[in-house]
Parts: sequence; C-alpha cells; structure tokens
Amino acid sequence: ELARRQRRLRMLGGVALGALAVVAVAIAVSSGGGSGSAPKPTSSAAKQSAAQVQQLLSGIPQSGARLGNPSAPVTMTYYGDLECPICQQFTLTSVSQLIANEVRAGKVQIVYKAFQTATHDQQTFQTQQVAALAAGKQQRFWNFTELFYHEQGAEDTGYVTENYLQGLARQIPGLNLVTWQSDRNDAALASQVLSDGQSGTAIGVTGTPTLVFQGPHGKVSPSAGVPSYAQLQQAIKQVS
Repeated sequence: ELARRQRRLRMLGGVALGALAVVAVAIAVSSGGGSGSAPKPTSSAAKQSAAQVQQLLSGIPQSGARLGNPSAPVTMTYYGDLECPICQQFTLTSVSQLIANEVRAGKVQIVYKAFQTATHDQQTFQTQQVAALAAGKQQRFWNFTELFYHEQGAEDTGYVTENYLQGLARQIPGLNLVTWQSDRNDAALASQVLSDGQSGTAIGVTGTPTLVFQGPHGKVSPSAGVPSYAQLQQAIKQVS
C-alpha cells in the first residue's frame, strides 16, 4: 500500500498540477466527491452529479469500456483505479473536456482499463470494476465510472459497499437493475479485470492515471503524471 501511494505521489510533480488540483477540488466538492463518505443517491449533490454525467455522455456511443465512435482515428487507453483520487481529478477536468470536444466530435475514442493502485483491498477492486463492466453490457460503463469519480469518497474509508454500488446504478437512466445485478456474476467480466491489469503490467504501468494514445502516426504516452487538456490535445496531434 505504501509503495502504491508513493508511486501515485511521484506522479504529482510539476507546477501545472497546482492549478489543475484547485479546479478539480472545486468540482469534486460541488458534486459531492472527495468528502468523508460518498453522498446518498437521493441527495442534492448526487442528483447534480447524475445530471452532469448524463449531459456529458448523452448521445456518445458506448460499447463495454469503450467510449466514442469505434472508427475514431485516435484511441486513448486510460489505465485507472476508481478509488484513485488523482484519477478523480484527472477525469473531472481533462477527460471531461476531451469527451465534450474530441470524443463527441468522433476524433477520439477512450478505452478504460482497470489497474489497481489506490483501492486497498483486491476483492473490493474486483467487485467495483466488475460492477462498472456489468453496466457496460448495457452500454453504460462510462455513466457508472463517471458517477463513481463524481461521488468518490475519501481514500481508505471503506465507503465502497454494496449500498454504494447499488446507489450509483440507481442513478443511471435506462439501466436495467435486475439485468445489471445478474451480469455482475459473469465470469468473463472478472477475467477482463484481470486481463486489464496484466496488460498494464506488461507495458510498464506503475501508477494511475496512465495514458496511451495510438493513431495513424504511432503511439505516445504523455510525460505528465496528470496531463492537462492541452497536453492531451498535443498527444492527439502527435499520433494523428
């Protein structure tokens, strides 16, 4: 656990992160994330988060853990941990801008891969990621993931319970809860979580978020631990 924390802390270098963190914290507080525990699904903060996520993702195609047009020329693979507070900052700022612009325009697609860093318990990591993938079987993986980051609780507080996961699912418009619950028992989803971690280890991932951009002109990973939106755009240009 200490090693994982140290890896993520090393990724926070750079002056640019200061401004990013300020913005991210403001967004997280306003939407309920980063507090001592996750907000109740019926709270005003949770309802605000659900509305923001729905507005961000509405009309963008999803398939499993993929967001965006599958024919988009550039793919951003995002290795993340749902309980990682740095991933929360990154997702609520840079990734949201990327989705609203390049992904919505069909220029970029995002593929999320699970890589354990912040989540203390292996079983919890598996359970929460399978829950997201089960939502993905109904083309709502990114709704679940975005809501998780919006309503993320404080690290190491044990806030990820069955009630918390059920609460996220109930906030997703159109998600069939009975089907979602059944799909969480699909062994293929558990295997996918394992495969994601193995693929990350194979390419040298040591912390989250880690990004890999691939396009017609090759592959690149931004050097910044938490890239700004401008740095994401630069990476897109390099491989386009």
